[in-house]
Amino acid sequence: MSGWFELRKNNGGTWRLRLKAADTETLLDTGVYESRTAAEEAMARFRENCVHEERYVRRIDSSGKNYFKLRAANKDIIARSHLYDSEPSLEKAIETIRRVGATQRVKEA
Repeated sequence: MSGWFELRKNNGGTWRLRLKAADTETLLDTGVYESRTAAEEAMARFRENCVHEERYVRRIDSSGKNYFKLRAANKDIIARSHLYDSEPSLEKAIETIRRVGATQRVKEA
């Protein structure tokens, strides 16, 4: 499955970074950054860490929904997922992100 990072400049001058699947589904929204450079640095950190299974910390929120945090080797949180209805859907998302997240493709939106 091929995918890409979407790099978008917001109206307020900040930048948003999203990982997209081949079908344009947003796999992960890594957040808002003050500059393009900061967004590109976040993308590089994400690429470096997303392929490591042990860096995905699985959690359940107070409503019983599953989510994960992607951590760097130094334990800093790189990204937090949205909520998933089941553990199998969470695991499928992690598997997909591990495959797609190292992509070098970037599309500016």
